[in-house]
Amino acid sequence: MRARSLLTSSLASAILASAILVGGCHKKPTEGGVRLAQVSEAFGAAGLHTDQFQPTDPARFNAQKCVAGTLEGVETVVCEYGSPDALALGKKAGEQWAASATTAAVLGNGRTLLAVADRAHSDPNGKTIHKITQAFSKTR
Repeated sequence: MRARSLLTSSLASAILASAILVGGCHKKPTEGGVRLAQVSEAFGAAGLHTDQFQPTDPARFNAQKCVAGTLEGVETVVCEYGSPDALALGKKAGEQWAASATTAAVLGNGRTLLAVADRAHSDPNGKTIHKITQAFSKTR
């Protein structure tokens, strides 16, 4: 019986160690993919304020929901999709939306799209766009 108890204890320790190694300090991925709420939280944690974000036409991006606003002078759109496959259509629309900007980025994360465009030339060195895309990429 003692051997079984030691085996169970060792197995539990191995599973815990594996979970720590695999998961690290990251949150468990959101079931169904990243949502607008997680993106908003990630932006807030990075010191980016989304107070000015307003709903925008999701049909333009083939999405279910979209919000748009500026983050530190950079135009930003975040859209949520029903599936990762639907996100592929949205990426094309996001690229078209961002095409007229000197500096831009369009990223997908699960079921969520981020499109940023520096049309006002407020981010000449790209640091703000980098900060925004890094925060978005960390969402799970």
